[in-house]
Amino acid sequence: MSSPHFDFDILIAGSGPAGVSTWLHLHKLDPALAARTLVLEKARHPRPKLCGGGVMRAADVVLGRLRVKIDVPSVPIHSAEFRYHGKRFYWRQKNFFRVVRRYEFDAALANAARQRGMVLREQEAVRDFAHVGGGVEVETSRGTYRARALVGADGATSAVRAHMHIQEKPRVSRLVSILTPPALTPAGQRAPLELADDNTAVFEMDGLDAGLQGYVWDFPCREDDAAALDRGIFDGRIYRGRSRADLKTLFLSALQARGAFDPGQAWEGHPERWFHPQAVYAQPHVLLAGDAAGVDAFAGEGISFALQYGEVAAAELTAAFSHNDFGFAGYRARVMAHDLGKGLTQRYWLARLIYPGWPPFLLALFFQVMSYLWR
Repeated sequence: MSSPHFDFDILIAGSGPAGVSTWLHLHKLDPALAARTLVLEKARHPRPKLCGGGVMRAADVVLGRLRVKIDVPSVPIHSAEFRYHGKRFYWRQKNFFRVVRRYEFDAALANAARQRGMVLREQEAVRDFAHVGGGVEVETSRGTYRARALVGADGATSAVRAHMHIQEKPRVSRLVSILTPPALTPAGQRAPLELADDNTAVFEMDGLDAGLQGYVWDFPCREDDAAALDRGIFDGRIYRGRSRADLKTLFLSALQARGAFDPGQAWEGHPERWFHPQAVYAQPHVLLAGDAAGVDAFAGEGISFALQYGEVAAAELTAAFSHNDFGFAGYRARVMAHDLGKGLTQRYWLARLIYPGWPPFLLALFFQVMSYLWR
């Protein structure tokens, strides 16, 4: 019996940070293998992407090792301000992270990879896949391909993940975000509860009293070369048995307090999948990366972790081709041994510590202590 024909060695579903990082790391480790890899994107860059846009320093470390510079408008954050019913404490660190607009960041990253030879087919969505002898057959909105390996880097609603039929409990966070100009009073001054300065990110935790497993954020950013604020609400839902917080009411209240509510502005929501240390990340010939696998359960931060997923996925793929073993049985261990797994595990346990639904008096005491220690 003749062996099946393969159109590509690897197919990558998704051209966000996880998918492009996987290709860039493949190109670094094995340029010939990267040349036999196809990246599929259901949209077209620059594509809308709801996200706070926080790029942690770990992301720039990964990009630096790849010798990739993403030159898009950004705002450096030197201070993170945490608020709880009037109590405030700060984490001050120069260049703690920077805030970008995701549609610009993702497009620039994809363009950098294309300049190195990445083949990207846009407006072609993965619909389904099936295992065939020695690989997978992938059905897209435009055709069918056969490959030795498939990477699902296609987000929280991953079609690849859905067709892996993984038997797990849901691990989905909820987010709503909008873009606003800095709010001003009639006298032209900043409204109450506005950002302390242009390099401070605000995390308001008042919603913990109302069942929110997260926070409301205010991130300064640049949009069309003008100052703006990326505002949103994150509900991690790591405790699935707890009643759902009313995100609409909580976010409306936060916007009104900031003088930033615009009844004509549409709100946009999106899911994220949070990381669990015991989750399934692969099956023979298929592995997951980025949001499809799971990101930060505590704060919902995904960009730096997505870029790290690419590093780990590329190492697993090159090892698979080197040993002609596509079971990917060691992928989870590789994730957990990397800074990626260590960082995500820390965030998982931090979320378990902060979001179980503590009584308000304990939360008040905690924030009182933190405001004293971190003044």
